[in-house]
Amino acid sequence: MADEDAVTADALLKGRVRLYQPARGARMSLDPVLLAGFVAPPFGRFLDIGCGTGPLSFLLLARDPAATGVGVELQSRLATLAVRGRDENGWAARLEIIEGDVRALGDRLGDASFDLVVTNPPYRTLDSSPPSPNRERALAHHEIALRLSEWVALATRAVRPGGRVAAVLPAQRSGELIEALAANGLLPARTRNVHPRANAPASRLLVEARLGLEAPLVIEPPLVVHEPGGAFTPEVREMLGDSEGRSETG
Repeated sequence: MADEDAVTADALLKGRVRLYQPARGARMSLDPVLLAGFVAPPFGRFLDIGCGTGPLSFLLLARDPAATGVGVELQSRLATLAVRGRDENGWAARLEIIEGDVRALGDRLGDASFDLVVTNPPYRTLDSSPPSPNRERALAHHEIALRLSEWVALATRAVRPGGRVAAVLPAQRSGELIEALAANGLLPARTRNVHPRANAPASRLLVEARLGLEAPLVIEPPLVVHEPGGAFTPEVREMLGDSEGRSETG
């Protein structure tokens, strides 16, 4: 097998969840773990926009045994690996993986048909940094095929009235995200800043918005990822299901 085709089998939640992902290319970061830990169950029927190899969907299914979902992924290899992981985890009846461009799937997904829409989207603009020469990684990390304004509009169409839309983005794009949500009638209900270390600037924003349901905005205490020695903090270890503080995603 060529190096570029190599796949690793990795574990989440202390081995309770299996994940297959490219050895090189679009591998999961900590972001889906943080987002899955931020969104409170029950999840009902969810849509995962740009599901990649499936980590966010898998974590939601593991946290809520009654949840069902649909994951949409543009890149064929990632979608195939998501199906492989889904089937090995025994979730074929609970999670549909659709390979394709989510912008062209509106009729298939259905309007206002999801209780929750989640996404760990491509979050770097082409103006902010050059994309990776690895095409798979570039599509996963840069707004080449899906821009912020597009996925917010898609999420608005897909979520039912009163339903939730949740995302994780770089903190420096928080203003742009809040504006896009508001422009589509999505009202932020909860936000949380993520800091790599205590006293370091926020690197990520976790946000949950609701469609057509006004409620006071809850700004949750900051989430700190790493302790001074470099290990994960207890809260992040709990999200990983790893009491020893190691990353389980390889």
